[in-house]
Amino acid sequence: MLTQTVKARRHRSPNKLLALAGICAFASGTAALSSARSPAPHQATASTPRALLVAHRGASAYAPEHTLASYRLAIEQGADFVEQDLQLTKDGRLICIHDPDLARTTNVAEVFPARAIERDVQGGKHKRGWYTIDFTLAEIKRLDAGSWFNRANPFAARDAYAGERIPTLEETIDAVGGRAGLYIEVKEYAFYKSLGHDVAAKLAAVLKSKGFDRPGKVERILIQSFWKSGLLRMRAIAPQYSRIQLLPMEDPGREEDSSKVTPALAKEISDYAQGVGPSKQMIRTAGDVAILHEAGLLIHPYTFRGSTTAAARRPLDEVQSNGSTMRENILADIRRFVGFGIDGGFTDYPDLWKQAVTNK
Repeated sequence: MLTQTVKARRHRSPNKLLALAGICAFASGTAALSSARSPAPHQATASTPRALLVAHRGASAYAPEHTLASYRLAIEQGADFVEQDLQLTKDGRLICIHDPDLARTTNVAEVFPARAIERDVQGGKHKRGWYTIDFTLAEIKRLDAGSWFNRANPFAARDAYAGERIPTLEETIDAVGGRAGLYIEVKEYAFYKSLGHDVAAKLAAVLKSKGFDRPGKVERILIQSFWKSGLLRMRAIAPQYSRIQLLPMEDPGREEDSSKVTPALAKEISDYAQGVGPSKQMIRTAGDVAILHEAGLLIHPYTFRGSTTAAARRPLDEVQSNGSTMRENILADIRRFVGFGIDGGFTDYPDLWKQAVTNK
């Protein structure tokens, strides 16, 4: 992959430089983390790849999110890392799906019409739904996770997407792990903990069972979460994996004070994580990027997809209110943030990210 030489950030500790070196080595197809040298604290230069391309839920603008079809397409489009959101089944299996409720991206309401129940997943927000935690893996494997995409996006529909299934984390590792990095999110940490489940421990166990706890593999994994408590748990049980704090945090009482980039927030996060995944709205200028870099943090904002959403896509050639096409606006947005100095970002359009950073 294309790489470029940039100035090293002198403030980075040796441990953070090791983590960065490992991620960069994997993304550029060079030496693994175990063979990466830690530069001296004040060494002036280091080699890093272009801004990392993180495929958000796979190539989710072109294929049903969190299906193997979406993951494979993301890799074909040049993704460095492919994102997985984790939810838990009734029988304790980790599956890749964004929502704790199966309703949005499957036909669960048709297959199990009487199984909806009310749960409080987000703390004080009770909602009736078909939650993954109330279904076994065998039941979830009966669901169609692809047809909803075809109905919602007729301009991107493919017959092959009908009947796509929700993959387990193990299936995803088998399909993706040898071809791209895995950018795994620990979701609903407090909710599952309240039910007696340690999602972090389950994740660590799966990664170990697949051999991703060893040098030469560990740099293929990035663990992200909106929950500081979840990342602290990962640090305690599996410190070898680089951790990314998503922002704003979802820990109680932290939503507001973690929604703005400040030196204090950056310092706090640098004590337990190697990077941050802030909402794009938090990065207003290159100055915000500089604050985070001063604390030694990698910066991977989310989500580069223009004015579209996961549930409402638009054709890329459609002209927007500013007179430019959707495609042109997305490319311009990516280039603007890369110009701020970010280290990578999450996008639903991996092909456009690759175009934006290689054809300026």
